[in-house]
Amino acid sequence: MVRGSVTIRDVARHAGVSISTASRALGGGSASAKTRTKVQQAATALHFVPNTAAQQLITGRSNVVAIMITETPDFMFQDAFISSITSQLMNSFTKANLFPFLVLIAPNDAEGFARLLHNSRADGMVVVSFHYSEQFATVIEQFGRPTVFVGKPPLDMDYPYVDPDQLQGGRMAGQVLTARGRRHIAIIEGPTDMHSPHERNDRTTGCVRALHDAGLSPIATIPGPYTMRHGIEAAHEVLTEHPEVDGFFAHSDQIAAGVLHLLHQHDRHVPRDISVVGFDNFQVAGLVSPPLTTIVQPLNQLAEAATEMLCARLEQGQWPYRRKIFPVHLVERDSV
Repeated sequence: MVRGSVTIRDVARHAGVSISTASRALGGGSASAKTRTKVQQAATALHFVPNTAAQQLITGRSNVVAIMITETPDFMFQDAFISSITSQLMNSFTKANLFPFLVLIAPNDAEGFARLLHNSRADGMVVVSFHYSEQFATVIEQFGRPTVFVGKPPLDMDYPYVDPDQLQGGRMAGQVLTARGRRHIAIIEGPTDMHSPHERNDRTTGCVRALHDAGLSPIATIPGPYTMRHGIEAAHEVLTEHPEVDGFFAHSDQIAAGVLHLLHQHDRHVPRDISVVGFDNFQVAGLVSPPLTTIVQPLNQLAEAATEMLCARLEQGQWPYRRKIFPVHLVERDSV
């Protein structure tokens, strides 16, 4: 049979199902796993090339999934977390026969976000690295289609989400610092606008609890962007105001790299004088000197779970679960 002449009717006949069932199975509509596998095998055997426009007419779906990121382009392509999780999500959705559409919007451009989201005709959305604002929250609500967050959404936004165990990660950081005898510990946080006002970051909460268990409190808590520059500036502030500092917990490896750079400039030896713990376990953690002790995030599992949740909601009309929290673990290197 000539490849271009194969139709959905041929696939349906080969699989032993109706044409509508074959269309739903190939187009991401409702179908059992067994039927979907049978139809996909038939399509592969016949070298079937689907007609996307026809599928949209039958299923009423575009099979487009928006991936929303509220960051500036220069930060997105430099930040290891965003670039890595975006790549994982795009691969995961592509394997699920969905078309990922990247919606990259500056944190102050809610109007542009609403316009792009409308024009995308997306069936659903994944939100990554969300910077909270009432305007963005309103746009997502008005979108009115299945939406899942990577990372816990702000408290007043009730959406399903996947997340690493941020509390446990912060607790592990605090525990390893206190276990090394550190008593004057500073926490260098990420941005405060990634959660609702007056809502404490879970990484900070976990670390503070671990310090409390050891009879301690942080000597400083300084928020800012997930950048090396923030780590440098925050570490300088801590050294100036708290020269007794002997431990840092940085909310990202990029921040921690800035801390290490500043400490080296001030002749503070790591780990003899000061211990440093990061969060992420990206490539930079193994390249800095000394190599960084850090918390590992399971990015592949986060992306696969977000895809599974959204696909189930689109195909079955309900979420398989409202949240999924993945364990983290500590990688000990030479910075503690």
